[in-house]
Amino acid sequence: MKRFIDRLFPEVSPTKLLSEHAEYCMKAGTIVPQILDDYFNGKDIMQYSKEIDEFESSADEIKTRLREIYTKLRWSYFDRIDALEIIHNQDSIIDAVDDFVKILTMNKVDECPEEVIEKIKLMGDYVADVIKFMKVSVDELRTVVESDFSPNEINKEDNLTFDVEKDESKTDSLGIEIGKTLYSYKNKMNPVDILFLNSIVVLMMKIADRAENVVERIRMIIR
Repeated sequence: MKRFIDRLFPEVSPTKLLSEHAEYCMKAGTIVPQILDDYFNGKDIMQYSKEIDEFESSADEIKTRLREIYTKLRWSYFDRIDALEIIHNQDSIIDAVDDFVKILTMNKVDECPEEVIEKIKLMGDYVADVIKFMKVSVDELRTVVESDFSPNEINKEDNLTFDVEKDESKTDSLGIEIGKTLYSYKNKMNPVDILFLNSIVVLMMKIADRAENVVERIRMIIR
């Protein structure tokens, strides 16, 4: 009987684990602006990689627990595939932020126009904001489930989805703008530095895209 009850009502709620995992994503994402600030000020940023590795390790433990729960669970408010898709995208955020730091350590840009630096820093702010909104969206999923899909809670989730899509759209537009600005300096800047910085910008756009994927999946669940 106990095994049967455990399959219906696990000791830890899957939505609670998703929220805990998203917390580590947010911790990794919110230091992106500081990483960029330190990088352009010529400081050592490798320390951040160690910090993100710790977030990644803790997040992996949560991911393993979630998978174990869904191998035993007989019933859930939403499908196992949805939960694993959410956690896969959240995992990708932490991985991408780690890549972001490590790639930045590979090259020190000789001279970078101030307008480019400011726009790249602004991109970092946008990325951090998108991940924060994603975390709130994951928390709201838990509330929606615990409220038995209350219409009021669903409306809150819809508003959060709009905020994330708006910020993700900002990162796309700003990413293209930065790319155009970078290439306008092709006769003034080191071409390697232009390509390098552009690759960093593209990576930040992908991070924001992963956060939006999480929110999109959540919207599909509650609808």
